[in-house]
Amino acid sequence: MSSKKLQWFIGGIALLLVLSWASCNPTAVETHTENVTIDITVEQVSAGYAHVSFTTNKKAFYLTGIHPVREDIDDIQKVAKQFMMLALDSAYVDYLYWRNRQLQALSPFVADFASYSLKYSDTDQYFTLLRPTTDYWVYAFVVNPTTNKPAGTLFIKTITTDSVSRTPMLFEYRVEGQWDYVYPKDTLGEINSYTPWVGETIDSLTLREQGWETPGEYFLKLFDDVYNGDYKRILYGIYVHENNGEGDGTSVTNFELGHTYYTGMASLDARLTIPLDTNLYDMYRFTWMGDSTRLYFTPVNSMAGEW
Repeated sequence: MSSKKLQWFIGGIALLLVLSWASCNPTAVETHTENVTIDITVEQVSAGYAHVSFTTNKKAFYLTGIHPVREDIDDIQKVAKQFMMLALDSAYVDYLYWRNRQLQALSPFVADFASYSLKYSDTDQYFTLLRPTTDYWVYAFVVNPTTNKPAGTLFIKTITTDSVSRTPMLFEYRVEGQWDYVYPKDTLGEINSYTPWVGETIDSLTLREQGWETPGEYFLKLFDDVYNGDYKRILYGIYVHENNGEGDGTSVTNFELGHTYYTGMASLDARLTIPLDTNLYDMYRFTWMGDSTRLYFTPVNSMAGEW
């Protein structure tokens, strides 16, 4: 290698090291902890989620979150210090759990708490798995990225979720060989990329082995687990999955020739209730006939009414 190429190589390595260090070192970017204000703007509230924007007057790291309003607290600002510390403790527990998994997997890069858990500068966020007709505090406060302690004021806004969904969601479903595709759409037929949803495919044999009387019973329990926070796989927009035996946390990881499957999908905009709102979920049944399988389902084919 020529000396000129060697210089370019060494320079490139040095730049990568600097960028890598900056990406995992919050103090390497401009950040303020004093006289920072955070404007909370509620973009949309529905029955099961809220879309909120956060705008800062200075570059800063801060924690955001949502919490049901506590009736035993008449003025949240009177206990702001305790509230912020509790929120930070909860975020740090989540971070430690994530970091432990990364270290066990021998990940070459493990972000620090600020990089993983805090917001920086202007951003927006979707809060999901909310309960209908419920008051919530949406909050934000600056965090010192060096000490990981609150710095300054607790900014807070109260919202109330709707009683019913504002965003009906229909699911089109396609199976092509080992691949399946989910297209969440609104009532105008446009792709809905913003409303969270959940879906799963399960073999009919597995349903019987597990003792489920109907596929609808299985999916109702699954979605109830979602709304209770026991299921973490939340999706947005179009979903594409290859059922090739490797798996990604779904029930089906390998389609079997001649087996019958059920796929259920539901919006997270509201809890499923009886009778079920068929504008919020769909279920499809199909038999996989090998790599030549080509199936396309629309809500007209949905078995949702049989739940």
